[in-house]
Amino acid sequence: MQNNAKKSGGPRATKIRLEDVAGRLGISVSTVSRSLAGHPAISEETRGAVHAVAAELGYRIPTQGRRGKKPPTKLIGVVVGALHNRFMTVLLTHLHDALQELGYQIALVIDSMNDSQNLLAFRPLIDGYLDGLIFATATLDSPVVAEMQRRGIPLVLVVRSVDDVMVDTVEIDNVHAGAVAAEHLYQLGHRRIGLVMGPKNTSTSRDRAKGALSWLRDAGLPTDAISVVWSEYTTEAGYSSAVSMLNEPRPVTAILAGNDTIALGVLEAAKRRGMQVPEQLSIIGFDDTPLANSPLVGLTSIRQPVEAMARTAARRLVERIRVGGVGAPVHDVLPIQLVRRDTTGPAPDAS
Repeated sequence: MQNNAKKSGGPRATKIRLEDVAGRLGISVSTVSRSLAGHPAISEETRGAVHAVAAELGYRIPTQGRRGKKPPTKLIGVVVGALHNRFMTVLLTHLHDALQELGYQIALVIDSMNDSQNLLAFRPLIDGYLDGLIFATATLDSPVVAEMQRRGIPLVLVVRSVDDVMVDTVEIDNVHAGAVAAEHLYQLGHRRIGLVMGPKNTSTSRDRAKGALSWLRDAGLPTDAISVVWSEYTTEAGYSSAVSMLNEPRPVTAILAGNDTIALGVLEAAKRRGMQVPEQLSIIGFDDTPLANSPLVGLTSIRQPVEAMARTAARRLVERIRVGGVGAPVHDVLPIQLVRRDTTGPAPDAS
C-alpha cells in the first residue's frame, strides 16, 4: 500500500453570512432567508439561485449547528449514486462491518450529489445527524466534495478521486490498472481493441482509459485500431456499445470493459451474435465482483481489494473525526491484481 500525504490547503475560510449570499445576488437578506426556508411566496427561480449561491459560498444554516453544538451521533453517511453495480453492494457490506467494529453505524444516501440543489436538500441530515461522510461515487465535476471540505466536515473518498480537492482518498492506481488490462489483451495477440468505459466525468473511467490508451500507443498500436466509447456503468451500456463495435467494418477482437457490470452486457451482445468467447472475442472487466468468479461467467477481471478499501476508508474517517478534521489529507493507493479466467484468449487472427 502506498501512502501519499498531501498538505492541507490554507487557513479556514471566513464564516459566510446571509448578507454575503444576498450581496452576491443583489437581493434582500429577508428574501435569502425565506428562500432557504422554502417560503411559498418566493419564486422557484429565486429559490434556485439562492440555494446555488449559498452552496457555492459554503453558507451553513444556523439552526443546524455543527460540531461542538451537538453531541456525536456515531452515525456515518455513505453516499452512492446507485446500487445496480454489484461491486458497490459488496463495498457497502464491508463499510458497514468495518464502521460497526469501530463503534459507528451507517446511513445510506443514494444520490449522485452532483449539484448544489441536492446538497441543500441533504443539509439537515448532514449538519444535524452525521459525524462524517464517505463518498463512494464522486464525480470529477461534483461541487459537493469541495463544499464539504470547505465546511470542515470529516470526509473520505473511496474508489474514486476528485482533482484539486485536498481530502482523504482511498483508491487503486487506475492508470496502472488500465495499462495492465491493455497489456494482457495485447500479449494475447489482439490488435483491434475496444474500450467501453463508464462516464467520462469519473476518475475511474478517465484514468483506466488513460492507462490503456497510453500503453497501447507505446506498444505501437495505431489510433484507428482502437475504439473508445464513453457510457454508463450498466449492463445495458455494455450491450449497446459492444453491438456498435462489433458492427464496424473491421470489428474488434477484444473489449476492455470499464467494470464487470459493463462486461456482462458485452458478454450478452456476443452471445446474441453467436460469437464464441474467447475464441472470437476476448472480454476483460474491472472490479472482480463475485459474479465474475461464477462458473457460468468466468470473467477475466482486474481485482480491486474491496474489503481493504472499505476498512481503510472507515479507519481514515474515524481518525479524521477523532482529531477534529485537522491534519494533512492522506492518499491511500491499494494494489490491484489481474485475475485471468475464461473470457480472454488468443486473438482469432494471431499467428
